[in-house]
Amino acid sequence: MSEPDPYLQGISQKLMAARRKATGLSGFPGVLPETFGEAYAVQHMSRKQWSDKAVGWKVGGVPAAFIERFGETRLTGPIFANSVVKAEQGKVAEMPVFDGGFSAIEPEFIIELGNNRADDRMYIGAEIAGSSIPAINDVGPIAVICDFGNNNGMLLGPEIDDWQSTTPDTLVVETHIDNALIATRTLEDLRIDPKAAVAFLLDHAEKHGIDMPAGTFVSTGAITGVHEAKIGAQSHLDFGRYGSLDLVLVKAKQAQ
Repeated sequence: MSEPDPYLQGISQKLMAARRKATGLSGFPGVLPETFGEAYAVQHMSRKQWSDKAVGWKVGGVPAAFIERFGETRLTGPIFANSVVKAEQGKVAEMPVFDGGFSAIEPEFIIELGNNRADDRMYIGAEIAGSSIPAINDVGPIAVICDFGNNNGMLLGPEIDDWQSTTPDTLVVETHIDNALIATRTLEDLRIDPKAAVAFLLDHAEKHGIDMPAGTFVSTGAITGVHEAKIGAQSHLDFGRYGSLDLVLVKAKQAQ
């Protein structure tokens, strides 16, 4: 096995130090790696030194401007146990983000992997995008992959019991932030994007030697978009007949 690249190790260490301090950086810490392979190597190094266990993975899209260059349409990053919040009816979930970094709210369908695809379960939920790099999405997918896929949390809502057998039907998903309707999307079949995200992740995991046991969560991609929001922002996510979620972004605390 080849030795870890010292430069990539340095990027990992700087990113993890900023996450532990729950603070922002001035920008990407160094020169960007050139390939997705190098970026995932940074992510792997960071995952090994992080004190929490990965219980899930976010799947995100590669912006159109970068697809031709990298030949990829999706990317992924780990979701850690301590960042998962289970929604409670009638309560506003507090979701931590980094002061001085990047933060965004994304309504998503969450898949919990079963022993086979027929046993997979689906929930309404949200990914809380979060990074110490303030303009991480402008820097591009290499930076996103390096910093845990630009993830800092997952809100898990009610289960959609019949998701695999339901007849395709129109579903409107709405994102409200600070009492304003920010975005809406009409889905003709809620299963299409989540199943494609799971297929991508399982293929990625096989190539990178990552375990995907039953019970692993998959945050399957932003439904209405990536909606930047700051500490204090309150959001109501409406999934129509499947329910809704309420959350507020709070300042993350330093890791112990």
